[in-house]
Amino acid sequence: MVQPHSGTETPPSGSGAHPIFDRPSAVGPDDELTPNDRVEALIAADVHARRVQEGAEYELFKREVRRRADALEHESDIDALNARSRSLTEFLAEKPAGSPRYDIAELLPVEGNFTLLAAKKTGKTTTTVELVRAVADGEPFLGRFQITDGPGNVAVWDYEMSEDQLREWIRDAGVRNTGNVHVLSLRGIYASLRTPATREWAVKWLRDRQIRVWVLDPAHRAMTGFTTQGDPNDAVLEFTETLEQIKREAGVRNIGLPIHTGIRGDHARGASRWGDWPDAIWTLKKDESGRRTLQAEGRDVNLQPADLQMDPTTRRLSVPLFATATSIYQGPSDVDKLCMWLASNPGKHPSKNALTGIFNISPTSAAKMMETAQTLGRIVVRRGGPGKGHEAWLTEHWEAVESAQQGDAQGHQMEL
Repeated sequence: MVQPHSGTETPPSGSGAHPIFDRPSAVGPDDELTPNDRVEALIAADVHARRVQEGAEYELFKREVRRRADALEHESDIDALNARSRSLTEFLAEKPAGSPRYDIAELLPVEGNFTLLAAKKTGKTTTTVELVRAVADGEPFLGRFQITDGPGNVAVWDYEMSEDQLREWIRDAGVRNTGNVHVLSLRGIYASLRTPATREWAVKWLRDRQIRVWVLDPAHRAMTGFTTQGDPNDAVLEFTETLEQIKREAGVRNIGLPIHTGIRGDHARGASRWGDWPDAIWTLKKDESGRRTLQAEGRDVNLQPADLQMDPTTRRLSVPLFATATSIYQGPSDVDKLCMWLASNPGKHPSKNALTGIFNISPTSAAKMMETAQTLGRIVVRRGGPGKGHEAWLTEHWEAVESAQQGDAQGHQMEL
């Protein structure tokens, strides 16, 4: 059995000394440590200790650099936290009682965000354009809901319509203060706000234009890059938190997200968390007769379903003053019955005389029915062919015909 040499100095194991001291020495004159060996071992141990110390100090340095970089990156967040910290006395004194509580009367609290829920072809884009016009011109939204602070700058980021179509829809709305509207057509362009460079660009774009209201239409296209393979609620949470960060850094006051719903139009498609973020949820519905209603709920928001009227020429929507929050739908009116019949009989566009037979009513009642439906924007009245009277078209049917005619005309011009 090998025994340590009696003259060998062996520090206790785990003392942190150089490994040469931890190794047992074999008996024999060739294995004895010379003074030079001991000196070299001490030097090696000292070099090792200094390298460990330098490495530890470098690791501490890197950690301090990371902390400093993180502090610089989130400096604005810390400033915001400090600015928001105050006593209740200071908090209550900042805005006296009786100050405006809404940016849009009845519909949107101060600095609030909203979602606009609507099934396809219900009028979501039309309502969005009407909001843009109201904010830009400082006129009541839908002819009824006051814009508290008057005209302001509004941004529309549209991910769905072509530039030509978006241009026509906004032009038809008749915006007077066109300089207050800033449009970004993003159809076919990948621009994810999850990317830091794009997010920083968005902040600058919004801040430079002093945007008050920012609309991203539709939400599911705007959140490109946030989708995950897991719970879609996680993606919605990250997306809306990103919007809040951009909103604060850019000085935006309100954000609006039009969101598609299912066929019933009751809930946003995709994630249930869409209902957690907004201060106000606006719901737009359209029944089988073409009757449109707007409902709103949220923090200090409670608008019961109110009828919407549409001008078929300008696509302008309005809520009549008599359509109060407490109005109750009493069943289909004569206009509703006419629109339901037209919807159930595509391709048929009856004249006034034809309506008398369809509904067993007098010519006077038929004329009144057509006139009222046209005034409400539910139908379009156009003259028929040679020898025919005026015909009634559902508004969306006539819009489809016009769109097809425009497409044919453009194709003909290209051929020429």
